[in-house]
Amino acid sequence: MNEPLGKWTKITLAVFLCVVALVLLGNQDRMHIYSTYFRETSPQVQMRLGELSGDMDEAAIRKHFDGVPFKCHNEPLATTGLGDRLCYTNIDKADGLPAFTLVIFFKKGHLSHAVVQVPWWVHGSWRDQLGAQYGKANRAGVVSRLGGPVLRWPMPNGHLEYNRERSLNPLEWSAVFWTAGAGKS
Repeated sequence: MNEPLGKWTKITLAVFLCVVALVLLGNQDRMHIYSTYFRETSPQVQMRLGELSGDMDEAAIRKHFDGVPFKCHNEPLATTGLGDRLCYTNIDKADGLPAFTLVIFFKKGHLSHAVVQVPWWVHGSWRDQLGAQYGKANRAGVVSRLGGPVLRWPMPNGHLEYNRERSLNPLEWSAVFWTAGAGKS
């Protein structure tokens, strides 16, 4: 009854453990986000994306997300191309769905982008909710700053993008990526 593991079972287990180790090693830069998400309580936010504007400054964003403890710092525009200042905070939920972080980018003092990082396991829920809120996405398949094919929704105040598909890597997240309309920031 107490037979030792068979040769192929041992090989399969060893390969599986190697793959897990490689995934973890390849995602060390993300582990602090997961640690914070699972160990700490963070705010829940309502994005109200339709109310965002490229005319908003940092004070207006702090009012929009009242009570959210943003950490802000200047950043060379060349670093990301998204802005010269950013404010970020850990969050537990955005618009009722699980989320990791909210990052706000400013260019020359005005809002340019708002990004919510979304856990791998709720990718489909976010896609469905965005579709229900904003309708059928346009320009599906556009490759954007998100690094792959995206769904895009035009909005009166800019546009919204979301990863079309979930990554094969369970430690990689998707992003809800709002960009201020042309002529703003």
